[in-house]
Amino acid sequence: MNYFTKEWYELCQNTSGNLHLEEDEQAESFSEEYFQQLYNQKLTEFLGSWKEITRITHDPFDSEKLSRQFEEGFIYNQEHIKKILPTEILKMIADIRVYVLDKASRQVINDVTIFCKNNKKLVNRTITEYNNYYKKALKSFDKDMVENIHFHDCRVIDIKQTEQSLSILFDNSGGFTDIYEIQFENYKIIKQDALLQNAWWIYDEIYKTNGKYELQVLLQNKDMNLVEFSVSAEHIYFKKNQER
Repeated sequence: MNYFTKEWYELCQNTSGNLHLEEDEQAESFSEEYFQQLYNQKLTEFLGSWKEITRITHDPFDSEKLSRQFEEGFIYNQEHIKKILPTEILKMIADIRVYVLDKASRQVINDVTIFCKNNKKLVNRTITEYNNYYKKALKSFDKDMVENIHFHDCRVIDIKQTEQSLSILFDNSGGFTDIYEIQFENYKIIKQDALLQNAWWIYDEIYKTNGKYELQVLLQNKDMNLVEFSVSAEHIYFKKNQER
């Protein structure tokens, strides 16, 4: 990927990390007592919201299962925050557990806000740069390429591959297209750093060089890992649902 790289996508996830943060002086220093109190408060709120949902849906309310779910999400979020925040900010956080529960000092909130704003600028700049490229490049693209490559949020369900042909089949129920298969003829896989099956199509870039199209794709698999896939082909065909 030249624009929508894995690094760029990570920036996308780090543009709103300050939305739920609330200032609290107690978050300025480490306190096990404060953490336990805060954790129990947030857990109670979480269970309460689910209790209201189950009243509407008439599903059984399982307090123990939901408590485990809350804890698992809490642990995951700690590791996620450690990965995305810069070291300078992490050093300022007295207790990462408290931060994950949306409480922080004023200084931390200010620094995270600046961090998110800077990320958003970079994200938007990349989108603008690709759009500028695309507006110029599409003049040389075939009409069906422009009209049909819209696979965001489609899930790859199967791959069919021969020496001459590569087909990617989609579950397009969550996407914005009626195309269920894209087929590459006389193709060459340029990059593929993981399996594509059961991965969601997130972003793509398209190029045309020496009469061949090159499609670069960023996907996310069921383990939430990002996958880059690039393929060039002499011809690209599309199959729509009504053609089944």
